[in-house]
Amino acid sequence: MEIEKTVLTQKVTLPDIDGGGVEMHSLTQPVEQTDMGAAAVFSDLVPQALRQSISVIAAEHVALHALDLPVRSARQRFQALPFALEDAVGCGLEQVHFALLGTGAGGKSLAAVIDAETVERFLDEDPHKTLVPEQCLLLPPEAREDGSPVWIAYRRADRVLVRASDGTGFAAQVVMFPGLWHAAGKPRLESYGAPLPDALVWTDCSDQPVPHAVTFVDIRQGRHQPPRGYARPLKTLVACLALAAVAHLGIAVFDTDAQRAIATGLRAQAASVLAEHLPGASPDDPPGLILRQLADLNQPQRGSGFLPLMQRTSGALSLQPAAIQFRQLNWTADILRLSVEAPDLAALQRAEADLNADGLQVSVGSASADAGAARAELTVRP
Repeated sequence: MEIEKTVLTQKVTLPDIDGGGVEMHSLTQPVEQTDMGAAAVFSDLVPQALRQSISVIAAEHVALHALDLPVRSARQRFQALPFALEDAVGCGLEQVHFALLGTGAGGKSLAAVIDAETVERFLDEDPHKTLVPEQCLLLPPEAREDGSPVWIAYRRADRVLVRASDGTGFAAQVVMFPGLWHAAGKPRLESYGAPLPDALVWTDCSDQPVPHAVTFVDIRQGRHQPPRGYARPLKTLVACLALAAVAHLGIAVFDTDAQRAIATGLRAQAASVLAEHLPGASPDDPPGLILRQLADLNQPQRGSGFLPLMQRTSGALSLQPAAIQFRQLNWTADILRLSVEAPDLAALQRAEADLNADGLQVSVGSASADAGAARAELTVRP
């Protein structure tokens, strides 16, 4: 079954019966790009106390993906998202916004993909509100004991919001929902809203509270990440330093002991603020230096060059007629160090030549050869 690739896609799980067993595959369905009115979005699932601080993006505009990212830190996972989901979008990556939504079932990373113009539109309306995909208003259900998926559905009028046990989710018109459910292999379905069509097999949970979330992850990430809130501490710090300076100047005019006590208290307050945001700094440092250090804290971190350099290196080595095997890999300070093995020294020399031809800087360390194999240490720089 072929489906046209669009900017965003949503996953549907399909069964593939082979030899009596069932293997689960994923299929993508196009995400509708129609504008959803505020009345259609189920913002009533947001807790009352948070409704003034949250903007809900209709599920038709957001695709959720559960995927394995072989990196540990949140910053590295965020940087790897465009490469991991490149095949899931049908336009340039610069037109798409990616966000991490935490960890889903099985330890997989849950990611949101949304058109960048849609994010900009919400930010233009109110840049201070947290942006939340509509699917995330529902809590994902637990999978069945055999690992088979479970869906929960919340219907109102002609629209159904769905959250799956792997953390993904979507929204669909009622008339289309039975087809999606059948295509997904008829997962267990629990309904918390209005009754679903008779063509579905579902458990009526409408007499129970809707399992909605009470905390949300903001998709304003990357270049859209809100300021870290240094403005208020900075003003406090500058005010404390200014008052401390005034106190020192007034010592010669007013009572020396009293003014010294005031200056000591103000200096302690300034030191406390500095210790929270700039460990190691002192109130005696020039204000200009402190301002520069605080500004540096709010600079975005430069992205890692590991994935692009590794991709270029692997591509160059794949041209070799003889297999080049990686034995060890180290990455430090934008330098890739590889321990490789080839059938002979000539193959290692060809590998060095191919890397140089690709515009990479390569230096070869110690090399050795024994029965049927040659080994060398390669240092690769962009």
